[in-house]
Amino acid sequence: LLGHILGPAIGVGAVPGVSNHQFNGIDLVKFICILLICTIHINPITITPLEFNIKNFFIQNGICRIAVPFYFIASGFLLFRKMDINNLNEKRIKDYCFKILRLMGTWTFLLFVGGSGQLWYFGALVLAVIILSFLIKKGISLKVIFLLSFLAFTIGIFGTSYYGFLEPLKKYSISRLIIVGYDTIFVTTRNGIFFGLIFVLIGLLFAKKQIHLNKYVAIIGLIISIFLMYIEIYFLKFHSHPKKFDMYISLLPASFFLFYIASHINLKDRPIYSELRIIGIFIFFIHLFIHYFVELFTRILYNRNIVDITNLQYIITMIITVILAIFIEKLSKKEKFSWLKYLYS
Repeated sequence: LLGHILGPAIGVGAVPGVSNHQFNGIDLVKFICILLICTIHINPITITPLEFNIKNFFIQNGICRIAVPFYFIASGFLLFRKMDINNLNEKRIKDYCFKILRLMGTWTFLLFVGGSGQLWYFGALVLAVIILSFLIKKGISLKVIFLLSFLAFTIGIFGTSYYGFLEPLKKYSISRLIIVGYDTIFVTTRNGIFFGLIFVLIGLLFAKKQIHLNKYVAIIGLIISIFLMYIEIYFLKFHSHPKKFDMYISLLPASFFLFYIASHINLKDRPIYSELRIIGIFIFFIHLFIHYFVELFTRILYNRNIVDITNLQYIITMIITVILAIFIEKLSKKEKFSWLKYLYS
């Protein structure tokens, strides 16, 4: 399968095997992934002080973690699908990167209260796109780029989820200096080099290669990949000392199969899909901002010994966030408030 995917490149033209109406499936799954990202950031289940947070742990660090890789793949697919990789459109790539950085800067400024930690994704995406474009421009084959990006991803998982396995290396002065030095400067390997690059590349491969799978193979592959993900998480949780649970080996096949399914779902063209795309963007940007104030309010109630409503915080935050996102999306269509489009386009 890998050899087939990394075969000869296809030039400019229609995306092989993927017609335009099937982008609706990508938009739908992207919206679902936004909700999963919100769930990572906000505990969905209330627990008592004596109860181990195992429920939230396996929800937030399991299925929800497929969301960001899917977004990387979708971004790579949509960016490169109309480009000839033998003659990249540098202007389009530069415009794309500047647009992403503009959104990142704008929302970083707007979200000064409530946190903007979720915006790391945009910086990682830009870095991955720049590196991938540079390697292609230098004439490096996709097979070599895939090997390099897979090597980077392998190194990356030891900087987060597999961090405990680096402990023996800290006994040696040189390796300890490298590990501690990197941690001090960069904090995490969850970035465009070690995390984003391989998934953006997979998106490019979907755009430029004829990838054909039986739909049942794709569905079964996704289910097995998610099952393996939970085995991997269980192993890391109880047999290692991860720095964070955000990068797994099983994310590679899981996100691959999920994107294949999403890009091959036949959905009739309806306005709702483009609306979901915009609403999802606003949900991504503002959910932590809304949760900041919801948590602040419920904490006051909690301090008064009224009730512990952690799960209600999640519900209230999501309801307010979705309603506000829909309202802003509708408002941006009015000529008087068309400037709101600047916040998502």
